[in-house]
Amino acid sequence: MVWRKLAERLFTKKKSSEPQVRADAAVVKTFRKRYARFRKLLDSNAALAELMAELEFKLSGKSLFGLAYVRQSTKQAIALARRMAKSIDAMNPGRYAALTQALEQIEMALLTMLDENPGSCEQCQQFTMGLAEVNLSLVDWVGGKCANLGEMLNMAEIPVPRGFAITIYAFQRFMAHNNLENEIQALLGAVNIEDRDALSAQLTEIRALVENAPLPEELESAIQASLRGLFGSEDLLFAVRSSAQAEDGAKSFAGQFLSELNVARSEVFNSYRRVIASLFTPSATLYRLHQGITLAESPMAVACLEMVDAEVSGVAYSHDPVNLMRETLVINAVWGLGRYLVDGVVTPDMWVFTREDPVLVRRRVATKERKLGRGPDGKLIDMPVPPKMQRQFCLSDAKAQELARQVMHLEQHYGGYQDVEWAKTKDDQLIFLQSRPLDARQGERGAPRPPLITTHPLLLDGGDIASPGVGYGRVVMPRTPEDILHFPEGGVLVASHSSAEYAAVMDKAQAVLTKTGGITGHMATICREFHVPTILNLPEVLRVLQPGMEVTVDAFSGRVYQGKVEELLPLRLSLDPVRLQDTPIHKLLHKATRLILPLHLTDPSSSKFSPAHCRSIHDIMRFVHEKSYHEMFAISDTASDAGGVALKLKATLPIDLHIIDLEKGANAAPNARVVLPEQIACAPLKALLKGMLHPDVVFRKPRPVSMGGFISVMGQQMGNPRGGDGRFGDKSYAIISDRYMNFSSRVGYHYSVLDAYCGATVSKNYISFSFQGGAAGEVRRIRRIKAIAMVLEELGFTVTIQGDMVKSRFQKYPKESIEERLDQLGRLLQVTRQMDMLMVSDQSITQFKDDFMNGIYR
Repeated sequence: MVWRKLAERLFTKKKSSEPQVRADAAVVKTFRKRYARFRKLLDSNAALAELMAELEFKLSGKSLFGLAYVRQSTKQAIALARRMAKSIDAMNPGRYAALTQALEQIEMALLTMLDENPGSCEQCQQFTMGLAEVNLSLVDWVGGKCANLGEMLNMAEIPVPRGFAITIYAFQRFMAHNNLENEIQALLGAVNIEDRDALSAQLTEIRALVENAPLPEELESAIQASLRGLFGSEDLLFAVRSSAQAEDGAKSFAGQFLSELNVARSEVFNSYRRVIASLFTPSATLYRLHQGITLAESPMAVACLEMVDAEVSGVAYSHDPVNLMRETLVINAVWGLGRYLVDGVVTPDMWVFTREDPVLVRRRVATKERKLGRGPDGKLIDMPVPPKMQRQFCLSDAKAQELARQVMHLEQHYGGYQDVEWAKTKDDQLIFLQSRPLDARQGERGAPRPPLITTHPLLLDGGDIASPGVGYGRVVMPRTPEDILHFPEGGVLVASHSSAEYAAVMDKAQAVLTKTGGITGHMATICREFHVPTILNLPEVLRVLQPGMEVTVDAFSGRVYQGKVEELLPLRLSLDPVRLQDTPIHKLLHKATRLILPLHLTDPSSSKFSPAHCRSIHDIMRFVHEKSYHEMFAISDTASDAGGVALKLKATLPIDLHIIDLEKGANAAPNARVVLPEQIACAPLKALLKGMLHPDVVFRKPRPVSMGGFISVMGQQMGNPRGGDGRFGDKSYAIISDRYMNFSSRVGYHYSVLDAYCGATVSKNYISFSFQGGAAGEVRRIRRIKAIAMVLEELGFTVTIQGDMVKSRFQKYPKESIEERLDQLGRLLQVTRQMDMLMVSDQSITQFKDDFMNGIYR
């Protein structure tokens, strides 16, 4: 009892004779300003963390994005980093000036990178170029279609229509003349690509802008001069066709852009604008995004060609597109103009030849009841095919063989498989309208032709396999453009005929089935590019299948089964619907994120943890986030200056706690001097007090101490030249808001600082806790520090020990986890009072940790 009373007298603070510090409103105002900047900094940090996570996902190549996204995200990352840098500089003016310089260098590199325009054509200063002047080397000036037409005419000596290219330079001048690029970027940048309704609405607005924009006078004059120079005053009709820079190359863009046929001379200007506007249809836009091609990489040149009055039209592939094992060449043909073939409206006749010295292998006649032709007024009209011609081959075998030889000549010239559009005039001349690379592939994918499945009803058998594979899902039959926009994930697309507009659903469709169509059509090409199992020319498909019906499509054998055929599902290709890796837009994003995502500043204790070593936006973010804690910690050292404006907490605690409420942290009455625990609204402090007031840790009597510990304290006290500085009874402060707390506690000879943010945003939440000092000798103080460190590690904190100081951090966890740890810290602060005097051996360290984690606090 004597020793206990002596201890009480020794460690009880005498009443201060110093006068109470008067209220200092200026200090509190400083706190509030610093906290407001800290909140702004945390908001920016959270937003930047979310943006960086999104960029990481985009880099996986499994999500759609365009150039607008890359630019917008990069500029957003810069803006958030700048906001963080300004916030911390305002917290301690002048200390972080070098940070702004580091950020400016990163910003300059990023913006320079984004200003690069790989689609520009500064060398080309001509609005038009005749096909006689063009070859494949001029693709950057005249686009894919025009470059190939010029190549066929001038280099391969293959007949093509007369005509000229309206160049990419003309496109750029047209766009600049009307400030269209900025308006388009603003409209596209404001819409979520995955919101198909919003995207469609914005694209409709963009097309209207383009179609109503005037042409520069010099462009009109150049087009008129080319029309006169090539065609004189002949009363001709023209084909005005798209020739985008990225078209008819490695990516086909088959049927994605507009081609207008039978265009009168007076309508060429309007037709030109409509072709340009077709860059912004939903189908073309989504196709471009799926292929990772930016708008800058697909500027639109336009071909103005003499209209061929075709008796027969078609498409030829120099190799079977579905199966590389078949060394054959395929020709499809229909009566009239070829649009009904490439759009799948009419099932074509087919010839199959050997590739070497073409020899006819087989042929198949189709019923061709309709054709697209020219009416008496020159306009395109749907025409019935005379009954005697409906089941008649529209080419003779000899003409088909002549065509096959020309196609192989083109393959040899280009050095690769070719997809060729052609027409035959009424005087039996072959004219070639287009040639582009053919993506022929091994259709079997190493899998044998599956046998007939007898456990499920066979609904359809036959048709033409346009893209091999297996798909399973519910039947969807789009009727309107809105149906296409809302096509469900995993549906099986069933339609009357193929359409290039269905490119908009290729990222969602499990399979495609159509009543008519041929493997050389535009949609068939797109299905192969997207690896979507596709069977065309199924006459009974619309009668047999109904919307919502579950089917399994075997596009290896041409069969459709009812239900889910488990035996076939392993043959499905496990391909992501979006594959942007190694595409131009993906490469641009990867290039930009090299200055955004990498983290080089990992060790705050390193001499390289400085603005001078910040090489990425992530480095800026990490540096500012780390230093912001230190700036907020600093306010605890000046808290005593504001003693006159603090609320005193009235609670059964061994500390004299005063609270400075910055913003909505306490519900005390106006002009109150005291606050109760139940009036605390600050989430971190509420959780901390819950632990500190836990019934098992509230000690109303002096803690028992060992004799050895007491003697250690006495020795420490007598050896301390500073005398009684920092003994029991010193004021502790909590600076709070509704979600933030900076708690500094001076109790006896130890000092602890707890800084925490606890809200709904996980990336903002953190706890930073440090503890130092004690009344006992160095060995016992260090034992206590080790025991505290072991408890903190058990609670999931990152911990470092320096002498008799422990520092720890727990961050980016949900609100509930933060509150739980603060509760535990409240208990820990209580039970560690005078605990250094109990640290009689190293075994005491583990014993304390085990007892605490098991809820044993006495």
